[in-house]
Amino acid sequence: MIRKSSSTITTLAAILTTAWQGSLIPLSAQTPAAVKAAPKATTSAPAVPRTPDGQPDIQGIYGRRGIHGLANEERESNGPRGADDPLEDAAYSAPPGQQRERNRTPNDQNFNQGGAVGPVPMAGPPPAEPRIFGLVDKVLPWKPEEDKKRREFLVHTNPAASLRYVEYDARCALPGLFLNGGPYEFIQAPKEIVILSEYQHYTRTIHLGGRPHLGSNVHLFMGDSIGHWEGNTLIVDTTNFNEFTGFTRQIPYLSDALHTVERFTVADRNNIDYEVTVDDPKLFTKPWKTVALYRRAKDYEIMEFACAEGTHTLENILGKPPSE
Repeated sequence: MIRKSSSTITTLAAILTTAWQGSLIPLSAQTPAAVKAAPKATTSAPAVPRTPDGQPDIQGIYGRRGIHGLANEERESNGPRGADDPLEDAAYSAPPGQQRERNRTPNDQNFNQGGAVGPVPMAGPPPAEPRIFGLVDKVLPWKPEEDKKRREFLVHTNPAASLRYVEYDARCALPGLFLNGGPYEFIQAPKEIVILSEYQHYTRTIHLGGRPHLGSNVHLFMGDSIGHWEGNTLIVDTTNFNEFTGFTRQIPYLSDALHTVERFTVADRNNIDYEVTVDDPKLFTKPWKTVALYRRAKDYEIMEFACAEGTHTLENILGKPPSE
């Protein structure tokens, strides 16, 4: 038997109390040092069903919280701005009569306590421990000259000065990895995982067979994704993006040098912790991370989505096209 002194027990209790309290603090309110000091997730998650080839069985439909609603944190990036800043008006105010439906996301408390993603109900309870969402480092590491270009770009987006300044997803372009909160359907096969999105009806394939990335001359909206399992964590390396990928309204574009590493960690049967490291050396001085949560949907199936059918988005922004 190993005996512990009362001072050792007191110290351990203090550490555990601090860690528990830290888990309740939003990432946007923590300092980078506090975030880095938080304990890392392990792969020793509760037992989950497995596919015949031994993968954690993550098949099903999920909603995602944490990537899609970063506007408040991005507003603070690189310092606060005054109410009369033209970037404030351009990037965060919708034109009269235009509702930004895709920026309406459930709040953290609702999602942590059960809630829903829009009309999609969640299955089972949320994770036992409350989750924190959003940017790990509050200030994004923009290269100064690139941040200046971004700010100048955003000034021309509201209203859009030309088609160049209309958001990619408003033009029905595939939204990349970020501009969508779900629902998603995960389908598993021995050598690939396919993610079907209701929004824009895109299909993303994560290749598990060990093949290399595509040649550097191939550029795709969703990139080229190579994955492998480490315990209950699916690690996905994605390259070969084109230059038509946005992150949010405040980061309206990323470059073709974008490289992401995602970690899908199965917390339990209904919840998957998600972390993505964004590395775009053309725009940022270093990689940065954001964290999120996938929650399984209950009694839901992927519905029809028609981006272009009957839309008046471009007409509302740019006016009616000239008659012949």
